[in-house]
Amino acid sequence: MKLHMLVLEGDRSAEKKQREAHPPVYTKSGCLRRKWVENRPPLHSRSFYLCRMITEELKGIDIDGSGKITVCAHQIRLVSGEEKYICDHRFHISMYYLEPEEIDAIDGADEDTEPMVMWGILKNTMLDIARRNHCSKDVAEKIEQAFEHIINSNFVREERIDKLTKRAKGTGFTAHVFRTLSAETGEGWHLNITDQKGDVRCQETIDGGIRYVDRLGSRLYAKAEWRGNTFVILERFGKEVFSITVPF
Repeated sequence: MKLHMLVLEGDRSAEKKQREAHPPVYTKSGCLRRKWVENRPPLHSRSFYLCRMITEELKGIDIDGSGKITVCAHQIRLVSGEEKYICDHRFHISMYYLEPEEIDAIDGADEDTEPMVMWGILKNTMLDIARRNHCSKDVAEKIEQAFEHIINSNFVREERIDKLTKRAKGTGFTAHVFRTLSAETGEGWHLNITDQKGDVRCQETIDGGIRYVDRLGSRLYAKAEWRGNTFVILERFGKEVFSITVPF
């Protein structure tokens, strides 16, 4: 099976204890560090954008027969035993446990250095999984190239979401919906609406601010349609979550 999901999962209970701890702070850098720890989302959410970028870069590659690989930054392993890497061929899922020093590196990173720390750890993880499964040299090279492309793009990926990009029959307007994955915004969304000549009539941010929700995977943005000259995005149960009206 080809890889379609990569997850970096933290230890929720350990993260909660770390947020609730209040050691004495005597310096400006220490104060900023404590504020970052107290306010940062769980590792699963913070790493979503990067895991999604890696998955897109490795689309179509079979690494270990698993569709989902979960990289676990857990101090205590969820599965008994000393196995670092577990691959379930029946359910096509894998678990890979990080070493304590890798977990400490993530915990010790600040907002600026965390993307690079996670990038390095996930790169080593994917290459190790490929090695353990005796993958071809071609697969290893594709993994190397994927991670190089991510760092060369400064951890930013913009992609047009075809299933949400719609053309209105009556007006000739076309709504082009884009998702941006980045360290700065997590997951950001915007759209451009063009007329029949291709001229941009409207540009709009769909959901501003920093976001860590997989809107496609959770089907929060499930489908889109035109209602006259109003463009609407719907969630999986048909409830409207965004709309914009374009003047004729």
